[in-house]
Amino acid sequence: MEETSTTSPTAMSIGLKFGAILGLASIVQTLIGFAIGSNPLSSNWVNTVIAIAISIAVIVFAHKAFKDAGDGYMSYGQGLGIAMVTTLVSLVITGLFTFIYINFIDTGAFEEIWEKAAADMEAKGQSQEAIDMGLGWGRKLFWVFYVLGGAFGGLVVGLIVSIFTQKKAPEQTF
Repeated sequence: MEETSTTSPTAMSIGLKFGAILGLASIVQTLIGFAIGSNPLSSNWVNTVIAIAISIAVIVFAHKAFKDAGDGYMSYGQGLGIAMVTTLVSLVITGLFTFIYINFIDTGAFEEIWEKAAADMEAKGQSQEAIDMGLGWGRKLFWVFYVLGGAFGGLVVGLIVSIFTQKKAPEQTF
């Protein structure tokens, strides 16, 4: 008789798979935004809501895949781990895409963000010196905020989604 070995999925294996899916979905969202004439790199509530909805959906499916491939249970910690791995893998993929896009494909998209920021600061009565300093720091810290903001957003989504998708294993008594 042959022995069949079933291995339980890990948060890492599920997170890697669904992180790639989330990364590709985010790239598609970005390309659609450019195709319809908006700048998805600029911060607006529509882009944010769509990105959060996509993240929630992908993380819910990742949790479902984890439970389906394993014993049917997932702790809160496992759910949060899956969400964070998914988020971090997606950040790497979308970060590379964004870097290539703004540096080699359409450099104007990135400049458009800074022009809008300068116009907003000017409309609020900021001096030219303050505008220059703000834009300088913004450019220097863009990637730091990109990574930290994405990781924090993934953490918040993971914390909330895991509350609803966790399924605790029954207590075993001997």
